[in-house]
Amino acid sequence: MAICEKEWENLHLETYLYRMNDFSILSDTADSFLILKKNGQLAYISEECQRFIGYSVEEIKTMKISDIFQPSSLNEENSYFKEFARDSLCHSDIHIRAKSGELIHVQLTAFPIILHKAIIGSYAVIKEMTHHKEQKFMSEKQAVAGQLAAGIAHEIRNPMTAIKGFLQLMMRDYKGKKASYFEIIKSEIERIELILKELMVLAKPNKVFYKNVNLDSLLEQILTLMRSQALLNDIEIEAAYCFEDASIYGDENQLKQVFINYIKNAIEAMTDGGKILIEGEFLSENQVIIRIVDQGPGIPAEILERISEPFFTTKEQGTGLGMPVSYQIIKEHKGDMLISSSSTGTSVEVVLPRES
Repeated sequence: MAICEKEWENLHLETYLYRMNDFSILSDTADSFLILKKNGQLAYISEECQRFIGYSVEEIKTMKISDIFQPSSLNEENSYFKEFARDSLCHSDIHIRAKSGELIHVQLTAFPIILHKAIIGSYAVIKEMTHHKEQKFMSEKQAVAGQLAAGIAHEIRNPMTAIKGFLQLMMRDYKGKKASYFEIIKSEIERIELILKELMVLAKPNKVFYKNVNLDSLLEQILTLMRSQALLNDIEIEAAYCFEDASIYGDENQLKQVFINYIKNAIEAMTDGGKILIEGEFLSENQVIIRIVDQGPGIPAEILERISEPFFTTKEQGTGLGMPVSYQIIKEHKGDMLISSSSTGTSVEVVLPRES
């Protein structure tokens, strides 16, 4: 009796799993990995992965890929990873949801299981993001920024204050036809002051005032500020969240700065208009996620890799400090941030702890 292709794949995958003890490429005790069926069902979890995310082999067999990986990282059918080719080796930074509900930032490597020249499933190897990049960022880039900020504060801020003061006196007394030149000078001085301020945040964060901040109220205030700018650019901002008066513990002004920066970036990316979606949900009793999704052209991989580096920018008038400052604020709030991007848009996910 003939069997369909799906049954053939499942039969061979089960046989493959039975012979896992002979598999030498991955060690079941050393590597944290899942085995996926082509329809998105989970078929197996290694011992290390069980310890990592908390699920047993029996639990995994009743689950789908969308139960662990964020929907925003999956294709439309929720059967595989967005922008990944099933027949090749692919890498990405991604969030997974542990059994506890905690969202964990991991490095994902996915590649096919091939038997008799046919793909019968896939491996998903996950490794928790180490602090290596963050430590390197802090020790090299941010240390340099701190040194520069200290020097700039001493060498530039005082004379800049004097220049600005005399300029204001000249603007008050000048009656000629070239007053617009003074406005340009004033504007550039204010831009220098903004750069100095952001440098000082990297070097020595401002004093913060932590309290329980109502999430719905915080986001509504931010959207009220940003909707007018969005409308001027033919962009609609759609809100899809309801936190039911839940709060997070943090500095309200700093949190506003973070989300305004991300929404502003989304607006600037959508030169042809469109829609920005602001989503939010509870990840667990202890975490929330807020997601900003735009319909821009996406961020090239080589830029995405450097997006949190101080002074790196692709904007003509950019300082290259908005993203690293925002990321630092999130880390100080014991949260995390992940950016994923494709040709159809960019998604910024911010994970924050609930109120203390």
